[in-house]
Amino acid sequence: VKEAAKKAVADAATAKNNAIDASNLTDEEKAALKQKVTDAQNAVDQAIDNATTNAAVTEAQTNGVNTINGIEVPTTSATKEKAVTDLNTAVDNAKKAIDQDNNLTDEQKQAAKDQIDSDAKTAQEAIDNAKTNDDVKNAAAAGTLAIDKDVANAAIDNAVAGKKAEISKSPLTDEEKTALNNEVAQQAKDAKEAIKAATTPEDVTTAQGKGVKTINGIEVPAKSNAKEKAITDLNTAVENAKNAIDQDSNLSDEEKQAAKDQIDSDAKTAQEAIDTATTNDDVKNAAAAGTLAIDK
Repeated sequence: VKEAAKKAVADAATAKNNAIDASNLTDEEKAALKQKVTDAQNAVDQAIDNATTNAAVTEAQTNGVNTINGIEVPTTSATKEKAVTDLNTAVDNAKKAIDQDNNLTDEQKQAAKDQIDSDAKTAQEAIDNAKTNDDVKNAAAAGTLAIDKDVANAAIDNAVAGKKAEISKSPLTDEEKTALNNEVAQQAKDAKEAIKAATTPEDVTTAQGKGVKTINGIEVPAKSNAKEKAITDLNTAVENAKNAIDQDSNLSDEEKQAAKDQIDSDAKTAQEAIDTATTNDDVKNAAAAGTLAIDK
């Protein structure tokens, strides 16, 4: 009778252990539950051994089987659930950070958020498939790091967009703007490579901060060097022309003033053309036209 009772208890224990193995729990969570099953089985076996009547054996068996059957196998892993909750918090915070990047277009913001969702999905799948608590921890950490990098890359894009807008609004020539934009692009590339290579959230933050600071620090001149040089050369031509008129003893004071007024008019026209020029060639041509008019 006792052997039959023990077998019934053992069968219940086996069924419970099978249910534990089939669950999505981590190895550590499964081990803790199986220990409960083992402890319960040992206690029941002891009770059966101590029983002195068949009725007592049956009672011990019934109580033991009920105890083992009553050990709850969670449908979800507490360790994994916490990791997923923390991951979702990271996702929410990351998206809020993206929304603060005011230089990004709606399309750029959405693209960054889509990347965050993609990285979060990959992390969640890794968490779901994790076997041990350490596997869960590592999967969550990898997911958070990927999301941090998405935020950092968006911050770099935000700095780039802001600097490019500043360059675009400046009075520089197209060639001068291109040179500055190339510098911005290079700094952004370097920053993103540093972000990609980062292995900790702290490294990501450092790379992001350094990249944003460098891009923001690229100076956009208030004046175009090409235009400033052209205007300086034009002013020199004006001064030389007026000096030449003053040396012309055949002209009356009125004729000299009229000639100087014409030079000023031609110089003004040339300077306006230089100011509105968009390329270095446009500046050069405007200056040349101005000088030619003054020489006449």
